[in-house]
Amino acid sequence: MAYISNCSVYLPVWKLSRDEISEETGMPSLGGERAVAHWDEDSITMAVEAARTLEGKFDAVIFASTSPPFRIKQCASLVASALDLPESTFTMDITDSMRAATDALITANEFVDSGRFDRVLVVAADRIPTKPGTLYEQLYGDAAAAIAVEKEGGAKILGYNTSTKPLPGSWMLAGDDTVRDYDMRVDARYGYATSVQQAAMPLFAKLGLSPADIDRIVASAPDPKSYYGLLKAVGARPEEFYFNSVGIAGCAHPLFLLATQIEKTGRILLGGYGEGADVLAIEIEDAMESNVGRMLESRKEISYGEYLYNRGFVGIRDAPDRPSLTKFWRDEKSIIRFYGMRCKNCGTVSYPIQRCCVECGAKDNYEEVRLGDRGRVYTFTIDYLVMPGNYTGDGVHPHGVAVVDLDGGGRVLFEVTDTVRDFEGLECDAEVERTFRLLFEKNNFRYYGWKARLPR
Repeated sequence: MAYISNCSVYLPVWKLSRDEISEETGMPSLGGERAVAHWDEDSITMAVEAARTLEGKFDAVIFASTSPPFRIKQCASLVASALDLPESTFTMDITDSMRAATDALITANEFVDSGRFDRVLVVAADRIPTKPGTLYEQLYGDAAAAIAVEKEGGAKILGYNTSTKPLPGSWMLAGDDTVRDYDMRVDARYGYATSVQQAAMPLFAKLGLSPADIDRIVASAPDPKSYYGLLKAVGARPEEFYFNSVGIAGCAHPLFLLATQIEKTGRILLGGYGEGADVLAIEIEDAMESNVGRMLESRKEISYGEYLYNRGFVGIRDAPDRPSLTKFWRDEKSIIRFYGMRCKNCGTVSYPIQRCCVECGAKDNYEEVRLGDRGRVYTFTIDYLVMPGNYTGDGVHPHGVAVVDLDGGGRVLFEVTDTVRDFEGLECDAEVERTFRLLFEKNNFRYYGWKARLPR
């Protein structure tokens, strides 16, 4: 039997008020706010950020998303590389379904329970594309969640069951740039509650449990009204759905909800919905810490205009330079895994890896070391001639870069992120931390690497 030993979530630093969306677009406000990714964040970068806080190595990585940035290219392998996992790590992507994350959690349970792997990372992330002035712009939020599944832990996976119901629901065609749906009311009335109950009742019978034996129920839903309606129908007290503070985080929402429950012991029923439903019975035997509160508290408000800029709806990101794909591939250990070098002659740590020591000049006499997560700003500059990502400047959105002395050694030049036009707090000797981000999209390819931000 498999256990959940740890979990973590990631929310972007930005939050956008739905009242402001309503004021700018005329669409009725759904109230509250939604999580908004920065321009250099996607499902891969958010997945890495969610998983980085989980300590230890993993034998397998399962990545779940409905919004992977590549049509053909595995995302899980890039996540594993950014986490510095061995090249022997098994990687898998599960996509194209709002219950991709619960499918991934079920797969991890089977991997561990069968003895195939000892420790599996399940990470789900979504940044669902939506058009301005639509209901979906207010409905969805950007987020990620990571779960460690292994032989021992604080939460036992008692069992699972699935039901399939291929209603039209929500969808995106291969060339679409926004999510669509047939009729949300049809999905809510004929799909959601029915699918969850059809999956749950056989599971109760298989485990010898009744609904009364379940302490809490959390399940993703096409909208918050459907979620609260389901819980009311079965006579259960609804747990917080986090729509007013985050939005519906696509396929990552079930794991996000799970992360909000691990601080309390008891049996929970976890549900993922999409053309049917997955339900898992989980018994939390030992309460675990959750970083949900810290993620919620460390956010900043963004204006609707800057949100449109981040989403690429306004402004032009012109790319005059052509970065080398060969260098990106050849220097993967430095760029993605973030290794530098330590001179065996004088002990100086430097970045990037090169043949000669920058301090004593010793040639080919070094060892490769992974560099630290935090450091202090040695110097910095804010440049209006270029935009973030080294795109041609628009004179409005400056490019901030900082030279950072990392804890444990190494002086590195970083682009500063999680800023729009305000660089308050960025100063010499300020503490910063590195974060995995999209560097830029050029040559019809997406280049990833590490940037610096003020600590959250």
